[in-house]
Amino acid sequence: MAPVVRADLADAHRRSLAHVAAPGAAFTAAERLAIATAARDAYLDPSPPPPWARPYGRPALDVAHRLARHAGTLTLDWYEQVITEGMHPLEWVEVVGIVCAVVPPVAFARAAGLPLPALPDPLPGEPHGHVVDELAPARLNWVPVAAPADQVASVVQALSALPDEWDNLWRLAEAQYMSDRQMDDPLWNRGTLSRPQMELVAGRLSLLRQCFF
Repeated sequence: MAPVVRADLADAHRRSLAHVAAPGAAFTAAERLAIATAARDAYLDPSPPPPWARPYGRPALDVAHRLARHAGTLTLDWYEQVITEGMHPLEWVEVVGIVCAVVPPVAFARAAGLPLPALPDPLPGEPHGHVVDELAPARLNWVPVAAPADQVASVVQALSALPDEWDNLWRLAEAQYMSDRQMDDPLWNRGTLSRPQMELVAGRLSLLRQCFF
């Protein structure tokens, strides 16, 4: 018997994959889908190359590969090396947004024993260049963020330079976890797991995924 998936969660995953297939701030839809495919394949690879390998020789794809499979090995030195090679910091932000958009639906389907979701066809159009009105360097993040910087946690402001990526991240977070508003309530739940139970699961997964949070 197939598991029953909440409608809001299924919709958030569907919209996230559709988001990947639309033009972004710096990349066309076809380029974004290539990035998403590199991330998905890295996540699913049973014998991935080591973290220092760059299997594609293309910065955006190599960053997606490492983010999806070896996120715990990322360093400031490696980020700066990629930027020195010509990747713009906001392109890095967009790649992170794409990886965050594609891996959760794939990971959820695999864990739930559901068919892995297919990526949609790319939508036409050029990159739209939509960036927040004012950027600021951040002490808590490597990349520029929406001004004013460092007023919230690094994970909250990480994608704030690109509103479309930020919006999709929080749409996923609200369905998979909780919204940023609900995080202030230690007793919040959606009628299933209690908040302490949710945090126990999140903490255990963070440890297994080598997430410093």
